Amino acid sequence: MSYLTVSGRKIYYEEYGVGNAPTLVYLHGGPGESCLTYSYQAKKLGETFHVVSFDQYGVFRSDAVGDGPLGVLDLVRMTEQMRIALGIESWIPLGHSFGGMLALVYAHTYPENIDAVIYDCPMWSALHTARAIAEATLPCFERDGNTDQAALCKEILEGEISPRKAFEAAMSIDMNENVQRYCHVIENSRYNDYINAHISDPMVTEDCWGKFIDFRKKIFDSEDFYADYLPYLKDIEKPQLLIVGEYDMTCGKFERKRFADDAPNGSTVTLRDCAHLTWFEQPEKYTDVVERFAERG
Repeated sequence: MSYLTVSGRKIYYEEYGVGNAPTLVYLHGGPGESCLTYSYQAKKLGETFHVVSFDQYGVFRSDAVGDGPLGVLDLVRMTEQMRIALGIESWIPLGHSFGGMLALVYAHTYPENIDAVIYDCPMWSALHTARAIAEATLPCFERDGNTDQAALCKEILEGEISPRKAFEAAMSIDMNENVQRYCHVIENSRYNDYINAHISDPMVTEDCWGKFIDFRKKIFDSEDFYADYLPYLKDIEKPQLLIVGEYDMTCGKFERKRFADDAPNGSTVTLRDCAHLTWFEQPEKYTDVVERFAERG
């Protein structure tokens, strides 16, 4: 197990393809998911690139969060400190879901230290992600006659609601089997089979789950989690790639259009027949898309 000490905290990280260039740094989602489930894809990309993947501070194998607040900008600053500690001149942030928010804020904060940036089904705005979830699930609730859940979705979509309230409401939407099937969410059994097949020693101890709960609470309590980072897209001068699943509920139609309209030197690849976990649902296509973009960028 490899660790870096950043601001007095131990951060678990993995490296693949050391000596290859360019460098990709994977920023996991969740919040609090860890880099564990990306290990197989990181190894594949490591055949071409130098890949750095790590558990964010407070997540799984990294040190648990201590007292005091923790927010988006704190995680972004720690990512920059990792770059310095690893002696990497510049790299390409590749952020999935919540990690896409971190990737965008990192690229905006440290533009001189990136070669490009990749967003994988990103969350750039708590409000618009909440609305994307509501928009995706509402037709299913209306079809099934679930008036309470349909009303909740409409409140998120149509009401005067704060980003925090909208996100909290979206997290309370009933993702039952009918909704998951309607929205093309993968079955847990398929995901578990994937993990068992590709990750031989996850090194996850019992205390990792407690860290996960504490981390999410800190992030959901932070004000900067609910900020709208979409305006940052137009300020990123380096190449930007948006990878999005056809049925993804995190990066909805609104965000996809904003990226297309606002991101200079931006390109979008939609992976068909998959939802939020593009690197799992279409692994070969995902690897190919990232390789082609990173080599060109």
